[in-house]
Formats: sequence, structure tokens, C-alpha cells
Amino acid sequence: MPATASPSETAQVYHLRCGMPLIIERSDTAQSAALCWLLPVGNASDPEGRAGDGHAVILSELILRGAGPLDSRGLSDALDRLGVQRATSPGAAHLQMSATMLGKRVLDALPFLVSVVRAPLLPEQHLDPVRSLCLQQLEGLDDDPQQLVMLRLRERHLPPPFNRTGYGNQEALESTSIKDLRNAWASRARPGGSILAVAGNVDGDAIASLLDRELEGWTGSTPDPKELRPPMGGVGHEESESSQTHIAMGFKAPPEGDPQATPFRIATRILGGDTSCRLFNEVREKRGLCYSVGANYAGGRDRGMLSIYAGSTHERAQDTIDCIAREVERFEGGVEADEFHRAIVGYKSRLVMSGESTAARAASAAGDFYRLGRVRSLAELAAEVDRISLESLNRSIGELFHESWRGTRSAFTIGPKPMRFA
Repeated sequence: MPATASPSETAQVYHLRCGMPLIIERSDTAQSAALCWLLPVGNASDPEGRAGDGHAVILSELILRGAGPLDSRGLSDALDRLGVQRATSPGAAHLQMSATMLGKRVLDALPFLVSVVRAPLLPEQHLDPVRSLCLQQLEGLDDDPQQLVMLRLRERHLPPPFNRTGYGNQEALESTSIKDLRNAWASRARPGGSILAVAGNVDGDAIASLLDRELEGWTGSTPDPKELRPPMGGVGHEESESSQTHIAMGFKAPPEGDPQATPFRIATRILGGDTSCRLFNEVREKRGLCYSVGANYAGGRDRGMLSIYAGSTHERAQDTIDCIAREVERFEGGVEADEFHRAIVGYKSRLVMSGESTAARAASAAGDFYRLGRVRSLAELAAEVDRISLESLNRSIGELFHESWRGTRSAFTIGPKPMRFA
């Protein structure tokens, strides 16, 4: 039975015989093409702690080191000859393989990329160098306290296993064997739970037909990771002799599929999204309490998170925390017209820029399909923003940002001494 396709506004979704959805977003004007392949080998599916938290990060480094009949050099040379730029990265739910190339090279490149998924060599002689690299990355977090404090916040704010750093557990990294990794890939890299998106000047029917042939016999399904325990929450601190104090706060936020997700994203941009935002102006510019401050919203499939980061001297860190708290509370009162218009223009500018990148569109299509079960076009995303007015945004802020919402806060600091959070 051939792959079948169902149309959306700009994307075509093919249902391959193996069970994996294939999303094609065609652009006749683009010369390049990009693919984003989400595989259900994310770190949230790793065994807990020393039992295997780190399989995903090692596998992401190993899978491109030879596949099918080709060793690491042979696979690299074959993809280089086709002009394929490729990368892998582990996330919570998926391991992502991405590639960009000329659109006319996609059909030539796909068999090699399929072999990476279906028949990676996972060579034992490469395990120790990869293990060493992963351990160095984990140990290197101590030299990047801004990133580390956000990871510590994530560990505290999100429920296990979705709170993992993505760098793995040291004992697991040190003890895992090539047999463990091969078993993990064989049991988890399955079509059920995988998503492949391709964007650019490509022929969707031809890609679907080729994949049906190349993926024949690939079967099985990998269940989604499940929440194991409630989040830890509360406030944590890690002592550091640095003269700086790094501050991170996390708040509950709507998931991507929630009707309030877009208003929440615009509101977050006004609160802390750029150099014209509330936090930057009030905490850094007017009072000089910190050298960096900002907020970010991440909307997942099942949950969302608003995070705030600030970097300050220890002497001014407590005042920084108190000032941020006041600004977050004051934000409940709504925003002004000039703030609203700057945020809308900035957000739509980012949409336009993302539309010019086939890599961004492939990643967005795959992410949308995972979180929403469908693909949103740029026109739909822009229309969502156009429906928001100053009045409706302020209503949403009143519904979303309030005292009980502030009670969802988790926090973490890295510095000489613990800080006080009211």
C-alpha cells in the first residue's frame, strides 16, 4: 500500500507504510532543502540516573560515525560529496537529526540518512572518545554558570524525567557499554514515535515513494515518556566563590496547544524578551542592579515554562531579586500601547525571518506536528498574532498573571551565599 497524503494549507502530510508521518513543506523559490528527523530516543526516555541517563547524548554523537556498509569516513565522504550539512542533538522527547542540502540532492542523500537511522554501526572503538567528549561537556558546565543555573532551575521546576539536563549522569556516562547503547537504539529508534519533516524545493511524492522502499521492514513503536514524580519546586542554591550571583526563576506557563499560548508569548516578550522590555529597563537600566536580565517562554506539548535569568554582583543580587518580583507583580496590571506595538512588530519580524530558512521551517513543521498533531503555516501564525489587540492582551494578562500564578515559582541561584525569595 503506497504512502497516502493529506493536505494542509502549505504542508502535505504523508502517512508512510511504516507508520511514520512525513511532512513536506514545499517552496518553489528556495534552492536549498532541509530535513528534521525526530526520533523517540530523547533523554527523558533514558533509564534513570546511573542506570542510563546519558544514553541519548552518547548516541547523538555516535550515530553519524558509520552506517550500513560505510564506516565513519565512508559515510562522511558520501554525505560531503552531496553537500549535506548534518547535525544531531538530543532533546527531552526526541533525538533530532537535521540536514541541509540543495533541493536536487535530497533523493540522493535520503538513503544514507535512512541507513543512519536503521543501521548505525555504533562502532565500539569510537565509544571511549565519545564518552570522553560527553564527560568534558558535563564537567564544563561549571565554567558556564549562566547555563548551569538554568539547568538547575529546570531540574527543580519540571517533573522527572522531563527535568533532565540533557548532559547525562556522570556515573552512567562512565559505565555504559556499547551493548547498552546498541540495545537502546534498537528498542527505541522506531517509526511509531518518529516524525520526519522536509522543507524546500522538493517533490513530496517522490520522497514518500523512496522512503516507503527504504523503510520497508522498519516496524514498531516507542511509547512517550511519562511523568514519574511531581516536580521538586521551591528554591535551591549552589555555592560558588565567584563575585557574581546568577539567578534563575521559573513559572508555570500554558502548553503550545493552549489558546492562551500566543498571548502568553507576546506578554513574555514585553516582560523580558529584548532590550526594550520591562525587566531590562526597570532592573538594569534605571537601577543598575544587574548586567543581564531577561525572560523566555517555552511551550511544550504537555506543559510550558516561563523562565527569568539575571546576573548580578553578590552585593546587588538581593535587590535584583526583589526588583524582579515587584516587576512581575506590577505586570498583572497590563501593558501600554507602545509596549504592545513593539512586541507585535518584533514577533512578526522573527516570523518573516524564519520563513526564509528551510531549516527553520523543517524544524517548526516537525515540532508543530509533535506538539499539535498538525502543521501551522507562517500565514496562520501571523493571523494568530493579528487577532490579538491591546485590550485582549491585557485581558489575557489578567487571566494568566496573578497571585496564584506567582505561587508556581521555582528558583535557583549560584553564588557566594543563598538569596531570599519572598
